[in-house]
Amino acid sequence: MNRSPFRWRIRRKCLSVSTLVVLTSGLLWGQAVAQHPGGGVLSPTPPVPTLVDTMTMMPYLTASLNFFSGKAFLANATGPGVGGGLLFDMTNEGQPVGFMFDFAFQDMYGAAPNGNCVNISGDTVLAPADAYHYWQYLLFEPFLKLQTKGKQKGYFMIGASFGFAVLSETVSQGQTLTQYALWGASDYAHRFRFDLRAGIGVQLAAIHGHALILEARAGYPLTNEISNYPNVCTGGEFGNWHIITLQANLGLKL
Repeated sequence: MNRSPFRWRIRRKCLSVSTLVVLTSGLLWGQAVAQHPGGGVLSPTPPVPTLVDTMTMMPYLTASLNFFSGKAFLANATGPGVGGGLLFDMTNEGQPVGFMFDFAFQDMYGAAPNGNCVNISGDTVLAPADAYHYWQYLLFEPFLKLQTKGKQKGYFMIGASFGFAVLSETVSQGQTLTQYALWGASDYAHRFRFDLRAGIGVQLAAIHGHALILEARAGYPLTNEISNYPNVCTGGEFGNWHIITLQANLGLKL
């Protein structure tokens, strides 16, 4: 049976119209996807906000000068100290104000000639003695970092220092007798220390792409190491004892 040429021409026209509609629809859909701000591969994915977008670490070594003062002993004491720590810096380059913190260990020492006395016979016979004070702390120190905009090699820092004493001892050395006082188990010593801290930092050089940083910090204590101690060497009056610290840190920023 022969097919009608008229019907074939109608089918061909219908097929052409359908094909044109499909192609036009696909073209319009692709253009809409490309222009839509949230769709298609041509639109960039918005960045996901994070709490901290950068962080550098700096291990450092510390040398300090410590001033022990107060009325708990006959004379103030002065001495060096050593330590170290790990600094975490969350400040971007050129950011005016940022945040950083560190975990540190400090070994503090102070000596005072004739700074105390020893009991030769109970509390009745006292002899002068040189005093040696030893304090060791584990520290957590948060800081605000202040710097100018753009690339620079220096910054200021202001913050606090929270310490926990792992050793607090006074050695009183007389001519014939040496006495030891461990303050950690006494009612007069404070295990926790709180200081206000400020300082400056400067980049000295670059070593294999890492900055060599020198920091100078100064701290003033708001708490005493010893409080209300009735030292018989001072006549039994109640006295306090605290430490003022100046320190220099040398670290390599990673």
